[in-house]
Amino acid sequence: MEANDSFADLIERLERMEQLQKVDTSVVEILDGLIRKCKETERFWIESENLPVDTSFLLYHSTRNSRLVLEKMKDRFIMAAKKGENPHVISDSMEVIPILSELYEATSLLRERPIAPEVLSFISNRLKTLRNVAYKVSMLPSPEEEIAEVDRAKFKKHFGRFAETLQAMLIEA
Repeated sequence: MEANDSFADLIERLERMEQLQKVDTSVVEILDGLIRKCKETERFWIESENLPVDTSFLLYHSTRNSRLVLEKMKDRFIMAAKKGENPHVISDSMEVIPILSELYEATSLLRERPIAPEVLSFISNRLKTLRNVAYKVSMLPSPEEEIAEVDRAKFKKHFGRFAETLQAMLIEA
């Protein structure tokens, strides 16, 4: 199933859950698929050598943040079902999903198209919105969770050029 179809299916199921006021863990399978797609896209942006490093970093960062929010959402659905909690996770998810879908679509389409500065600005703004909304609905990972899985050696290797470029830009300014 394509990610766009998965987002549409997820929204339909969330709307149904909201009507019934009952958590349905069948969304976990959809979330797992979206998480896998995000991981694939993250790898693509990390390994992309045809783009300026700052561009690939923004696209990687956007995709990674999307995945982390999806993982947090998945955990909340699992916990809500286990504890039989009231279904706040449903309405919280409905606030976040449209932004996630929009970001995923934008970053995925850029794999095959030239990237205009306006698009990067759009992605940067949507990423900021995602983080703000995810924080508001308790779906933003803690700083410890965000850095827990980072392979520091791999990160330094792929984005060391980014730091050098930034340093050169600051010296020139």
